[in-house]
Formats: sequence, structure tokens, C-alpha cells
Amino acid sequence: MTVDDSRSGDGAGDGAVTEAAAEPPVRLAARIQDTLIGQGITARRVEEHVAAAVRYGFNAVIVPGCWVGLARGLLTGSQVRIGSILDFPYGSATTAERVAGAAALLQAGVDEIDSTVNIGYLLSGRRTEFAADLAAVVRAAAPVPVKFMLELPLLDSAQRNVAVAAAVDAGAAYVKNASRGAVGIADPASIGYLRRSVPESVGVKASGGIKTVEQVRELLAAGADLIGTSSGVAIVTGRRGPAGSLYSY
Repeated sequence: MTVDDSRSGDGAGDGAVTEAAAEPPVRLAARIQDTLIGQGITARRVEEHVAAAVRYGFNAVIVPGCWVGLARGLLTGSQVRIGSILDFPYGSATTAERVAGAAALLQAGVDEIDSTVNIGYLLSGRRTEFAADLAAVVRAAAPVPVKFMLELPLLDSAQRNVAVAAAVDAGAAYVKNASRGAVGIADPASIGYLRRSVPESVGVKASGGIKTVEQVRELLAAGADLIGTSSGVAIVTGRRGPAGSLYSY
């Protein structure tokens, strides 16, 4: 499997710790995927989001599917990647719906897709259905890379291992600890677990409640290749971002 060029970094270790600790906040932008989610997202908000990504050099913007076309046009000539989130927040659509959604995002022009997983299948012991759903999403998205949000805080240790193995077998480009802060705040232990559990060819993205530069440094040092957050501008500038549930990630 080939991992997309947005991956930068190869896991935890003394080098990763030193690099993450030494980088000034604005330099960390290249590892941040700035995410715009919630209800009532307007065209103006998307324009502002994209402009900030270009200004600060974020790795990518993640926008709602309906705004991928607008963001794509605004990013013409930029190195900033564009992604969107599939079946957010619960991952409970049918596999057919998820496949259609992945195909639609591909057609809209995304560079990558962050996908929820049907954690209900796994919690019900339906491992075959869980794995088949992930594989179907990856096939539908090809050649665009897929990052799976594995909702680790909701799983016991055995279920975590099953989820990671299924994502790798499905062809995931990245694995993620959680979909959002409401599920669990990204922490070094979870990121370290993911980095140790997947081959070098698979990236690790941290997401969920990441609001400060200190968190970013700790997560990169633990083995994260990318950081997903809706507080990207606040993190790299030290200024407070927009408040409220519309911007929570």
C-alpha cells in the first residue's frame, strides 16, 4: 500500500520528541489538518477556513462534503490538501450508503477521506461485517487514501486490536484514535498504541479535543504523523478561535 504524501514523520522515539519540542508553533502547521465541522457551515466560513489554511501552511483543510467543490476552487495552485469526513459522527449508515458517500466525495475532488467506522458492529461481536464495511469504503474511495476513526475509548483491549487489524487489512492509509472529543480526548498513550500496532506504511492521525500547542507536541512525540483539530489557527498563533459547538472537534 502506498501512503499519500501528506504523511510526515515515522513514529515515536527520541528524534520525534526532540523535533516536536523544538518546532515553533507556526512550523507545526504542516502537521495539522484544520477541520471545519458542525451545523450551519456557510460559504463565507469555508472561504475563511481555506484562507487561514493557505496563510499558515496547514497540511490540509477538512470541510463538509457539500463544500468540497468550493474549497477545491479556492485551493487552486496551493499545496494545501483537501479532505472531508464520511458518515460523521456515528458511522451507522448502511455500507451501501457509506460506499455511495465515499464515491461522491471522490467525484467532488477530495484528496483524502476521514471515515467513521460502524463501532456498533464491533461492539455486537460482528467482526466480519465490521471488516467488510471498512474494505468496501476503501475500495469505493480508491485511489484517494482513507483514514479510519477507530473510536478506541469505546473499546476494550481485544476489540481495539480487532479494529486496528481490520483497518490495516482493509487498506487504510491512516488510523485515528477517535472521531471527536466527545468520544475521547487524544492522548499520547492511545497514539503510541496505534503507532506500535500498525506497519510503517500506515500513518497515525490524532484527533479529538486537541486545542493547545502542548497537546500537539505531545501527540507528535508519541508517534502521530498528523493532527486533526478545529483549533488549528488558535494553536499556531496562540489566539483564541471561534467558540461554541459549531467548531468543536
